[in-house]
Amino acid sequence: RITNYVCVSQYTLVAAFATSSSEESSPSCLSAILLQHKTKMCPHSAVLSTPPMDDLSATYDKQSVAMPQTSAESHFYFLNDDARKNLLNYQYKGSDNSLLYQYVLSPFALFCVEEYVPEFIAPNSITLFGLVWMITSYAACWWFVPTLETTDEIPSWVFLWNAISLLAYQTLDNMDGKQARKTGSSSPLGLLFDHGCDAINSIFGSANWIIAMGLTLEQDSFAAAVLIFIPFVLFYVATWEEYHVGELVLPIFNGPSEGLLMGAALHLATFFKGTAFWHGSGFYDSIKTLLPFAIPFDQPLRNMDFIVIFTLMGGLQEIALKTVQVNKKHPGSLSGLVPFAVFASGFILMGWKDVNVWLSIPRTGLHLAMVLFVEMTTALMLAHMTNQKFEWLRWQQLPLVALTIAMLAFDVDSDMIKYWISAYSWSIGSYVVMKLVLVVQECCTVLNIWCFDIVTPRSPMVSATEKAN
Repeated sequence: RITNYVCVSQYTLVAAFATSSSEESSPSCLSAILLQHKTKMCPHSAVLSTPPMDDLSATYDKQSVAMPQTSAESHFYFLNDDARKNLLNYQYKGSDNSLLYQYVLSPFALFCVEEYVPEFIAPNSITLFGLVWMITSYAACWWFVPTLETTDEIPSWVFLWNAISLLAYQTLDNMDGKQARKTGSSSPLGLLFDHGCDAINSIFGSANWIIAMGLTLEQDSFAAAVLIFIPFVLFYVATWEEYHVGELVLPIFNGPSEGLLMGAALHLATFFKGTAFWHGSGFYDSIKTLLPFAIPFDQPLRNMDFIVIFTLMGGLQEIALKTVQVNKKHPGSLSGLVPFAVFASGFILMGWKDVNVWLSIPRTGLHLAMVLFVEMTTALMLAHMTNQKFEWLRWQQLPLVALTIAMLAFDVDSDMIKYWISAYSWSIGSYVVMKLVLVVQECCTVLNIWCFDIVTPRSPMVSATEKAN
């Protein structure tokens, strides 16, 4: 390309010189001079053509130079030929068996879409707007509680805002699909975009719940790990099930419906009663008076302990049922759970070896977990939509494995590990952002749509074969 631009410049100078040197030069004479110069000095200028001599001054503007054509296939990195064909034929299948969703949340979302959302609003814009609510909620908690250790300095309105943000996110998450059907703009990209935003939001909700219940990370590390990793594993197993079964079936009690509503209620309880409420034993005392037998605990369970136990037991039950059912129908499918097992084991083993690694940089640890989780979850969903094999060996996790081995086997100093974790977080975060942007761009090109615009038409992709014909 650079050679062509140089030849264009030389070509233009020769034309100007030929025109000024002879007032009686004919167009054919000038064409001969230009053609001779083109042949001798610009062997790479095959894309250039002899310009019309009646208007030389308007010939070599930026738009008139024909650049070398590149095939449509060269614009793709994450989607191969087969993936692009399958993406065009993908049809979403799923159902939500939650009674709360069917009779309350879904009708309310449909009412909001029909009454308040114009038809020119893209469904992905609604999805992104819902995530923005959670980002502001997470940012507010981060501002007042940077270390996840709740203090009395955090104002109560933060928890009210958290509850409002969760409800807004839930409603908007239910509205985007209905807006897509209303405007006829449903697409596989919408599913992937919605799935990616839900994956990002998982860590926002968990971090805010830890703060709302006033957990002390050093003393309540197990409870914090449950609140972080149970939503992760439920989300990943649901995606893994959809990859093998071909549809997403949410149970009668699930996270997107009842889970988010309970999370909002948790924040409201903290808003009215403060974090001290979760360290009391009101739930335990009430249950103890109702039971005809004694509860075998040396110390009364705190209110927050009931939340942790309920989350752990409910999550483990659903995980066990799904893994058994899917593996029974699809033998060998358990290999798809390896990335999450490596991911969770790395964080847990490093914390077991030296808990100060995560206590000293809690936010960095959360962000690293979020980035790695979003990467493997969206990759699994993309493989499902394009009917491709999911690569369970994720090179993005290799630094995590190396750091874990360094701590366990070689007893590397935890202070040194923290610097490597920070560098790892920034580098892999940059990569995942770049990857997600490129994947969205490639999907838009294949589907011939825009991500946040359903009004402006888009020129269809032209393959190299079609250009040749």
